[in-house]
Amino acid sequence: MISDSVSLSQSQCYNGNKKLKKAGISLQYTKDQIEEILHCRADPIYFIRNYVKIINLDKGLMHFLMYPFQEEMVQTFHDNRFVLCLLPRQSGKCCDINTIIKVRNKLTGEINELSIGDFYEMQKDRRDQQCLQSLKNP
Repeated sequence: MISDSVSLSQSQCYNGNKKLKKAGISLQYTKDQIEEILHCRADPIYFIRNYVKIINLDKGLMHFLMYPFQEEMVQTFHDNRFVLCLLPRQSGKCCDINTIIKVRNKLTGEINELSIGDFYEMQKDRRDQQCLQSLKNP
């Protein structure tokens, strides 16, 4: 695994976490590490199975084990540029509306943290304003 052989100094770590590299830090990789990165890039299922971890209330930190339909979705997203999904609620693919995300302003580069719900409302308001403008200026 890549992270096992990479050692970061405290100044190279994000928020003091030795497993997270700060932005802009360059690292030297071995040939094996480069091959592993390329393999992960080519096969998202392999990457998720080997590198993505979640915190389970009963088992603690563990690898993320996807359901077969989730693997199929990930592979479809990887293989196709545009994908539409018609999916039921509560089937292992939803985020909580209060989940905090980081959004970068394309004009200023400023990064803001907000909930998915707030982001949705902002986008909805923006779409409404654009619609009104198009009605005023046909």
